[in-house]
Amino acid sequence: MLKSLLVFAILICAVSTTARTYQADWVRVEPLGGGFSVMMPAKPEEKVEPSDQFTFHLFTVTTSKAIYLASYGDYAPSIKLDPEGELLANRDNFLKGVNAKLIESHKINLDGRAALEFTGESDQASFKSRVYLFGNRVHQIAVAVFKGQDDPDGMNRFFASFSFSTNQEHPKP
Repeated sequence: MLKSLLVFAILICAVSTTARTYQADWVRVEPLGGGFSVMMPAKPEEKVEPSDQFTFHLFTVTTSKAIYLASYGDYAPSIKLDPEGELLANRDNFLKGVNAKLIESHKINLDGRAALEFTGESDQASFKSRVYLFGNRVHQIAVAVFKGQDDPDGMNRFFASFSFSTNQEHPKP
């Protein structure tokens, strides 16, 4: 019995230490000119794809359980967007790109920015995402949780941490 309690106490300490380390490793991502900040479980990889019509910035972190992503993109000022149509198109293109089917979708709003929150599922992962549109800038945050895994604490922390910068100005492409 004492041996079982000792093993249990060691496991509790190890789990507590791992949880604290996991929480402490999260970093604030606030790209210059991005107009947002979000907490991610590690320093993300950054990818930029510029073009004349759309410049895209992607930040990703992969853990053993999930992939976290935050992105923003600027359409050229000459492009006139239909906000509702653009949000739906971004949702549908994202799901198509990851070969997932739509599970649920609903409109949300954050700081005056129209948005969609949606979930999807593929053979490899389940997805939760939010897409925001403000002017000609689109922001997206998403988590893909691998099949057989679960990361509710990480997912909740990630989505709860997202906020827009108070300065709404951003560079044009």
